[in-house]
Amino acid sequence: MSCNHQRETSRWVGGDNWYDDGSSMHTGHWEYDSVSTTVDLDLHRYKCTQCGEIMYYSGAAREYYQTGVDRKGLFK
Repeated sequence: MSCNHQRETSRWVGGDNWYDDGSSMHTGHWEYDSVSTTVDLDLHRYKCTQCGEIMYYSGAAREYYQTGVDRKGLFK
């Protein structure tokens, strides 16, 4: 399975229990969210913390980091 660079999170959000009848019933609901698993590495690069893939903000940045050639003047 390929990485989509996101992870699913869930948390219980408790509600107000307006009546206290001594039971263990709690009101609330689950909230689900997708969060990014990428972190910035340095100028123009970021990395997925799940799969380790390094990505670039532009084609010029990719070319610089992979070949060492700075044709667009990004790193001057």
